Amino acid sequence: MRISFLVLVLTALLAGGCSTPKLVVLNDPLDSRQHNDLGVSYEKRGDYDLAEREYKRAAELDEDWAKPLVNLGNVYTAQEEWKRALKAYRTALDRQPENSLAMNNLAWALVQSGNAAEAVTWGEKAVEAEPENPYYWDTLAEAYASSNRLDKAGEAAKKGLALDPPHTLRKNLKSKLELSEEE
Repeated sequence: MRISFLVLVLTALLAGGCSTPKLVVLNDPLDSRQHNDLGVSYEKRGDYDLAEREYKRAAELDEDWAKPLVNLGNVYTAQEEWKRALKAYRTALDRQPENSLAMNNLAWALVQSGNAAEAVTWGEKAVEAEPENPYYWDTLAEAYASSNRLDKAGEAAKKGLALDPPHTLRKNLKSKLELSEEE
């Protein structure tokens, strides 16, 4: 009796272990805003691969929203992946052409990738859209300086300084102004 009971238990265990694998479908409970926020958290920690994944997911879930693409461009900028940054900022502008942050950040990435002429164009658009942002004036001054238009770089730096920027930005703008005055 004991042997037949043991055979029965072993047969049941073996049969259970040989069953067909089950397919499990996971549902993503997060919406695009939550994926973007999660990406911001990862980015602040320096986990750029995870931030990239979350920003891409956020951009997929809301195809009209530019913010996750700007954030994605910022991740690429932090890693000096200029081509990828340019693509992300341009895609953000395709979705939301009036996005001044995307314009400004595109201008910065263009400067870094050696395209000063186009950087000036986007920098000018950014300050036109948001003239009270000293960071945009700094980017425009950098674009002008990169295109050897030091007089215009000085003018942009002065306008940025007039907006009472934070200390670090003030320092950057002053150095651009000094550079333009040396000419």
